[in-house]
Amino acid sequence: MRRIFFWLLLFVSVACVGTAVAHEPNAVSVIVDTDAGLDDIRAIALLAQSGDFSLVAVVTSDGSCTPEAGARNVRRALRALGLADVPVGVGEPLDAPAPFWRPMSESMGWTTAEASDKTGEPERFPSAISVIARTLQVSETPVVYLCLGPLTNLAAALRSEAVVQQHIGIVYYSGSLPDARPLSWNTERDISAASFVFSADIPLRAVRLPDDALPRFDADLLENLRRIDTPAARFVASIHEDPRVLALVREGHFRCWDETAALALIVPGVVEYDSVSAAKVRIATGLAAGGEGDALRYWYTALLSGDPSVSVGGRKPVIMARYPVSPDLLQEDVRKLAPAIIERHGLEEWHAAFLTNELHRHLGAYSLIGAKMGIRAREILGAGVDELSVVSYTGSDPPLSCLTDGLQVATGASLGRGAITVDSKRAEPAAMFISGSRRITLRLSPEIVAQIEADIKDAIARCGNLTPAYWESVRDMSLGYWLEMDRSRIFIEDAE
Repeated sequence: MRRIFFWLLLFVSVACVGTAVAHEPNAVSVIVDTDAGLDDIRAIALLAQSGDFSLVAVVTSDGSCTPEAGARNVRRALRALGLADVPVGVGEPLDAPAPFWRPMSESMGWTTAEASDKTGEPERFPSAISVIARTLQVSETPVVYLCLGPLTNLAAALRSEAVVQQHIGIVYYSGSLPDARPLSWNTERDISAASFVFSADIPLRAVRLPDDALPRFDADLLENLRRIDTPAARFVASIHEDPRVLALVREGHFRCWDETAALALIVPGVVEYDSVSAAKVRIATGLAAGGEGDALRYWYTALLSGDPSVSVGGRKPVIMARYPVSPDLLQEDVRKLAPAIIERHGLEEWHAAFLTNELHRHLGAYSLIGAKMGIRAREILGAGVDELSVVSYTGSDPPLSCLTDGLQVATGASLGRGAITVDSKRAEPAAMFISGSRRITLRLSPEIVAQIEADIKDAIARCGNLTPAYWESVRDMSLGYWLEMDRSRIFIEDAE
């Protein structure tokens, strides 16, 4: 139903734009309008990684970069992202002072990116208006217009090309309303263009939140991206390696500015809106409750990781198109912690723990620890799913035996495959993992075991044993373990 709603939004004249956009399996076409600041380049990388959207054109405006310099930088980014065929158009310069950060914006982070086409000659770009009009004319469906800079190009295109208003389904704009106080930088940069576009008969979402409401693009987030082995993640990390950029990252200068508008498009429900102007225009009022800023940080990791099957040992879904991560697909208590869990422990552990919990039929400490243990063993042995044999030392009595469910899911060594056995003579939270001639045994540290035993004893004292209240308490404590327990620190490793 949500998918149907999105296409209704694009195909008809909308009287009321809904608060969340869902995506068709067939990619929705998007034109990106950018002044090519670093946050814009990050936004383009995030959009390029979303299988639900297709980047069909990019046009540049006068802002952080001149339109020409911005077009060159955008072309470099598109090449790095495998999108070299996407057309790029150049907007008109504005009669306005250059921002003080322009010299760094035009050069920052491009030391590792391709600087010219294969002939060595500077690339010549068509006008932004011609690219917008041509892209819309050939599109069989309405196009989303994502504006990450001033609205100069869109206003000019609306004034001169009738096809523009007919074929744009919705505009996502990283900026404030023209009468807002204070004005956002993108709006103030070309206030007349903003006023014209906001008065046009086009559904529009204005996504500009105060800096203190946005998470930082900081050293921790950058380090997370460096650990992701995909071209898009490597590219985003590389454009922050310039010493000037790194200094700003470490100072906490960067926020998730213009990329928040991109994420509002890509991720249903990540931003909340109020209506103005008879609901044609919706203005962002804040990040969605529950995930808040952590949700935006999470999506950097989730989107730039791409298909989990591309990583060594990654688990590709068999029936599902992708693993559930959208807030509306998760139970409320999990929804609040999911972004932080994924950011802290990664998608691979999320996938394993997600399936473990469904298999195990309740959230429990030892089943989750089994998932963490299996992932950790695969990391140490460099093994993929279905590449290990496992001996579980948990015995067959709960709660220790629950650990075996997590081991099966995380390693693929299931009972049905005959790749896992249970040593019934032992009863400890430990397992041996075998990969060819290599073996390693992982044991849960005694301190963690003591913590779990104390927490369970306390739950029984407060709630009774195996009562509904007891299981609620176990669920709460297990969610805490899931978030807080680092798989690289909670096990004792014995290599053989």
